[in-house]
Amino acid sequence: MGRSGAGKTSMRSLIFANYSAHDTRRLGATIDVEHSTVQFMGDMSLNIWDCGGQHKYLDNYMNEQKENIFGNVEVLIYVFDLETANKDSEYTLYDECINNLGKYSRDAKVYTLVHKMDKIPEADLKEAKLDMYRRALAKRSDLFKPEVFGTSIWDNTLFHAWSQIVRRLVPSMSTIERHLERFQKLTEAAEVVLFERATFLVVCSINSDKGAGSNKYMVVSQAIKTYRNRCTAIQSALQSFEIRNRDFSLFIEPFTKSTFILVITTDPEIEPAVTKANIKAAQPHFQDKLLI
Repeated sequence: MGRSGAGKTSMRSLIFANYSAHDTRRLGATIDVEHSTVQFMGDMSLNIWDCGGQHKYLDNYMNEQKENIFGNVEVLIYVFDLETANKDSEYTLYDECINNLGKYSRDAKVYTLVHKMDKIPEADLKEAKLDMYRRALAKRSDLFKPEVFGTSIWDNTLFHAWSQIVRRLVPSMSTIERHLERFQKLTEAAEVVLFERATFLVVCSINSDKGAGSNKYMVVSQAIKTYRNRCTAIQSALQSFEIRNRDFSLFIEPFTKSTFILVITTDPEIEPAVTKANIKAAQPHFQDKLLI
């Protein structure tokens, strides 16, 4: 949900339809509501409603169609356009969405994306802008506690935000994390990351360095998806990816029917063939026991 031109359809196309950032320039305005169903992590279906942001549609959503639009919602993603000239109008629309969500889907989770953050080059100014939105939205979100992300189609921030959103929809996430951590310990890997196969969003990551951040995985996610799209353009398929140097060995391999796995080892005594054999040996367990 959000005003027309905020970038809702562009981000959906980038994440779920394998568009590049440049490809999104040819997208037109969304007419009314575009429904799409995306298979995610195997048998999980994401029903995505991309709501056009023109005034005539918004008025219809908030009045005649409000029960249809806001009923049975699991997640509301509201997109704020950083370039909008009328902030009060943006907040008014957000307030209306929250009020209707409170009536028809009180258990929904709310995420707000402050989009087009690439327009602010300075990192400290970006954070200050996000803090401003966090304070403003905390005061007007009633029973909901929205998470706020700064996003752009031109960097990995969009992948980070959507990874955080969709992973919380996976019902068995705690079990997946526990089994992936056990795999990491048994293989003595420094880092293990699970990517959803179609979108290459980060589903789960385990790092032996507990203080390390996960933002680099979003960079990998974006890079591999771009590389895979280029392979597809020449009618080839991404089979696997491997980088080895004196400091580490990195492997990206197909894992289950719905995931790819990234494994990084830093111990020079661990042979690459052993790591690949461990990945292969773990596949049936994750495929059959965790159904992913």
